[in-house]
Amino acid sequence: MVFEIIATVANLGALTVIGFIYTAYVKNLRAMNNLKETQLKVAEQNVKLWKDKAIELERKSPEFVEKQLNERIKIREEEIVRLAKDSDNHVEKISLKNDEIEKLNEAVNKAHQYRKSISVWDRDQRDFIEIPHSELEQKPIGSLCVDSASLMICDPFYLKMRDDQEKEDFQTQTKKYKVVETGEFFCTDLNDDYTDMELLGLDDELTPEQMLAMGLIEEVEYSGDLPAIESTYIKGDFIDPERVYRQVRHYSFLNGRVGAGISISLGGDGVYPVSVESYKGELQRIIIDI
Repeated sequence: MVFEIIATVANLGALTVIGFIYTAYVKNLRAMNNLKETQLKVAEQNVKLWKDKAIELERKSPEFVEKQLNERIKIREEEIVRLAKDSDNHVEKISLKNDEIEKLNEAVNKAHQYRKSISVWDRDQRDFIEIPHSELEQKPIGSLCVDSASLMICDPFYLKMRDDQEKEDFQTQTKKYKVVETGEFFCTDLNDDYTDMELLGLDDELTPEQMLAMGLIEEVEYSGDLPAIESTYIKGDFIDPERVYRQVRHYSFLNGRVGAGISISLGGDGVYPVSVESYKGELQRIIIDI
């Protein structure tokens, strides 16, 4: 009788130790979130080993100990299966995130290519299309000799235009204004759809009347003489009494409208090469290398 009690106590102690060891093992598995397939196989082999040992000890243990051990084994097996599923889910989520990153990188590359593209007229499609700069054909066409440290761009027709034709085509505007920030003069009608405001550093979506109310421009006294703005008149002497030197100057027509031409200060004299870019034989851009 004493021997049986001692054997039972020994078995219970062994089972308790086994239970503690098994619990510690499962806790270690729970901490390994990225459980690999090889580790799962080892865990399953250990579970099988412990089950075999438990079955062997069942024959010498009381019924309630046997039931308790089986329940613990079942719980541990369910936890192992859950951990395995969690690991698979994490692998799938990582894969989905990698796919999203790849798609975003493709979108960034497309945006980068679009930023480096240019809109051109395609005579075959009869529409404007976006093409990369690499598809433009560039070739030199000559050079510019500069002795005034500045470059003027305009239509030579305006320089040779007859006075009578100029007066007929460019009627005098009734109002003369000054850009408050830059001091540049221009003429227009407040009711007219003026499209050159952006050239003057102003918002082209605002009407002159709105800019006048906002204090961006101010009306100046105008006698009605022609040319309306002598300092920027395209056929004048180009002398600005207020600002002789300008980085960019906008030349005006007889009536003071901006758009007759533009001059750019180069900072020095020299000979500057000129090239053109074309697409399918159609001229797209003129490049002056300064």
